[in-house]
Amino acid sequence: MIRFEELQMRIVDAAKNYLNLYDMATFVEQYSLNKESRLSMTLPEIKPPYPLIATVSFSYNAHQTSFSMLSDEEDAEEDSENLENMIEVDIVINLPFIDGYTQIRDLFEEITNEYPYLDLVLVRREFLRKDLIEGEEFEIVYSYLVGGNELKDLQFYEDVFFELSNILRKIYEKTRFYIDMSWYRSEDDDTF
Repeated sequence: MIRFEELQMRIVDAAKNYLNLYDMATFVEQYSLNKESRLSMTLPEIKPPYPLIATVSFSYNAHQTSFSMLSDEEDAEEDSENLENMIEVDIVINLPFIDGYTQIRDLFEEITNEYPYLDLVLVRREFLRKDLIEGEEFEIVYSYLVGGNELKDLQFYEDVFFELSNILRKIYEKTRFYIDMSWYRSEDDDTF
């Protein structure tokens, strides 16, 4: 099993080939010593404020963290069989919050049809804006269960981020007009 930091750097290196990585955080739980890495990214052509972002995260529990520091190459084959040494890499795409765009589910269906093997899930969250009008946010969520030799395969990470950049690009192309209308209105309009 590869070290937490090594996996984090492999993900960062692959992501930077396709996306603009603008935030990276590592969390360590004080008592259990579980570690979590969270990376936020967007398309290179999108400027702040970022209306479309993706967050990639993974975590090691304390056993995995300690095992990754002690394991050697002899144990590598044995590790690939052990489900305890599998890592789940979670990807959350935060869709832009935009007024007037009602085709979120159609867009999601189009992406699902293009990537049927990803097991995508559309998450809808309701909230109250500061003008007390109900709003909603959408996320597309999916994950990869990675273990064994796949953790060390650099091409795997390249494929993950190439695919993610294509999904983000499709979303951006379909919603760009609405983003411009909703996000870049005059500075006086503070209804969000």
